[in-house]
Parts: sequence; structure tokens; C-alpha cells
Amino acid sequence: MAVWEFVVNYLHKNPIELLGAVLTVICVWLNTQQNPWGWLVGILGIICYLWVFYQVRLVGDFLLNIYFLLTSLYGWYHWRYGKGNMKKLPISRLSLPKLMTYVIAGLVLGVIFGEILARYTSASVPRWDAIATTFSVIAQWLLAKKKVESWGFWIFVNVIYVGIFLVQELFATMLVYAILLALAIKGYWQWKLELISNN
Repeated sequence: MAVWEFVVNYLHKNPIELLGAVLTVICVWLNTQQNPWGWLVGILGIICYLWVFYQVRLVGDFLLNIYFLLTSLYGWYHWRYGKGNMKKLPISRLSLPKLMTYVIAGLVLGVIFGEILARYTSASVPRWDAIATTFSVIAQWLLAKKKVESWGFWIFVNVIYVGIFLVQELFATMLVYAILLALAIKGYWQWKLELISNN
């Protein structure tokens, strides 16, 4: 009974987090299906999480969600209208040099951003927050471009976020990111198989 009471109390105290969690899962599931409307559902989830992250002082995640808001609009348009020829945007992949460039850039910028957050903000877990933030920026951009490697970056990011939200006791969000981890794995294999079949 104590566990049930804890769950009910948690959901009662954190309805915005719960709504953001549900909308985010729906968004990512639609993204794995290449449905452009997932981006618009995601925007509603982003608005919820802007409030949540502001409340718990996850500065990197707050700033990241502003970026997500802008790239979601771009992703929705890009997925619907392709490369300006009003055709569905196809899945593609990065060359190895471009992939390595993104990985190195994510690590370098993550370390720099982590130091900035640690020294100049009240961020609660600055370095992990920064690494997750920089790689989320990369993953989101590549997802908007329909690059299959975007899902690999999301797998990495979601593992970090599960740990961050466990420490922050944002249990609904932690569960969401565990689900997002599973969806990222599904998205990777699904997109990779489609890419192989199209070639």
C-alpha cells in the first residue's frame, strides 16, 4: 500500500512532468515511424519540460529544450517537404569522417560546457548535464536530417539521462527515458533495415 500511495502522491505533485513524459514517448514513437506529426506532439512535451527543468535547476536541459523547440519546427517541416521538392525526406547515413567529427565535437564541447555550468551556474550535476546536452543537440539535429546515426546518439544520451533523473528523483521522467532508450534502439534497427532495403 505504501508504494501505491507513493505513486499517487508523486503523480499528484508532478502532473506537468507526467504530461511531458507521455507526450515525449508518443513523439519518439511517431519519430521511429517517420511520422512528421511526432514533432508537433513533441513541442507540447517540450513546453512541459521547460517548466520542470526550470524548477529543478537543470540549466543545460532547460536550454536544450529551447533548442528542441526550434529544431522540432525545423524537423516537422523538413520531414514533410523533404529537400525543397515536396517529397518525403529519405533516411540516409553519415560518412565515417562526419560521424567521428560529431563524436569529437560532442566530447570537446561537452567538457567545455560542463566547466562553464560548474563554475558559473547553480546546475546540480553540471558535467553529466553538459555531456547529455551537447550530444542531445547533435542527436536532434541528425534526427531532423533523418540520419540513421541519430538513434545511436540518442541511445548514448538516454543512458546518461536515466542516471541523472534517478539522482534528481524525477522518477516519472527516469521511466520515460528508459522507454526512450528502448525506442531509440528500436528506431535504430528499424531505420537501418529500411536503409538497407532501399539500397
